[in-house]
Amino acid sequence: MKRAIVCLFACWGILVDNSHAQPPAGGGTKLRKPSIADTVRANVYADNWFVLYINGELVAVDSIKFIPHNVVSVDVLPAYPMTIAVMARDNADPKTGMEYANTNVGDGGFILKFGDGTVTDATWKAKKYSWGPIDGDVKNPRVESVAVPENWYAVEFDDSSWANAKEYTEAEIDPKQPYYDADFAGAKFIWTDDVKLDNTVIFRHVVDGPPDGKLRPDFTNLNNVVPEAPGPGGKRPGPGRRPPDGRGN
Repeated sequence: MKRAIVCLFACWGILVDNSHAQPPAGGGTKLRKPSIADTVRANVYADNWFVLYINGELVAVDSIKFIPHNVVSVDVLPAYPMTIAVMARDNADPKTGMEYANTNVGDGGFILKFGDGTVTDATWKAKKYSWGPIDGDVKNPRVESVAVPENWYAVEFDDSSWANAKEYTEAEIDPKQPYYDADFAGAKFIWTDDVKLDNTVIFRHVVDGPPDGKLRPDFTNLNNVVPEAPGPGGKRPGPGRRPPDGRGN
């Protein structure tokens, strides 16, 4: 089993802690560094490959395009509302839609679970962008495709006309061993209506707030906050105080 583990964590800089609430009593803004405790684990499994964006930013790319299937785990700092966008691909020949030297019609499948309770299910949106072999014709296999929009992963992208994803059982997808070694409890395998012939699929989903109900700081203002400078003895000044030189050095 090959597992790609990536820690998406800002080690430097002071961030605004909104905590989905009003500023601290007495005014001012509470400033602190994020820690690993502020992150949530994202487990992702695709048959055969995926790329994941959160709030318009690239978060993870499956490191293995075909086999062996692997679970990709990343630690992310969530910010709500959270727009999740995924491109998933079956390992199909772009001209025939088949695999294994054009001898087999493959199938897809995608599942995701975040540590905040976000899971894949039929509420996600899904749209195919490449499919085949057309009509399942393996004697004269052909593929049809439509252009993928450049901003398919953007928060503002309009997916209102897309159909909902379809849920599939484990038996229908037949995941490989790494799937069982990770936590996907409560999540459902999803794809379009045709898990065999639809080869490139884009999923989108908006999480309005943490499904587990736990309030979490919003660290999205990394570049909009002036870091505190260390005070005498290496101590940092209190919240809201700007260093005399304005540079934080």
